[in-house]
Amino acid sequence: LKYQGWKYVYGGSNPNTSFDCSGLTQWCYGKAGISLPRTAQAQYDATQHLPLSQAKAGDLVFFHSTYNAGSYVTHVGILVSPTQMYHAGDPIGYADLSSSYWQQHLIGAGRVKQ
Repeated sequence: LKYQGWKYVYGGSNPNTSFDCSGLTQWCYGKAGISLPRTAQAQYDATQHLPLSQAKAGDLVFFHSTYNAGSYVTHVGILVSPTQMYHAGDPIGYADLSSSYWQQHLIGAGRVKQ
């Protein structure tokens, strides 16, 4: 995807600033005409929750305790395949969801409510 390799910027929400995790998901969904809230927790709250096994490419995938954010949900990415997401890590790019790090922090997937 277009922003692969860009640096992670906390609070970033557009190509002029680069992105943080929820800024990237909000921007990508916005380009598809879908409005998402700004934070990972708010995006989680706005989606229909489902197990990762039922998720499809394009659904969001949520994580807890990736840093001390003062909220349960601390990270979000876009599911690409059953084992891969695109997210604003450092740098922005793809991550293997089967890695032990992501598995221990996984909450599940979310689909935008219709």
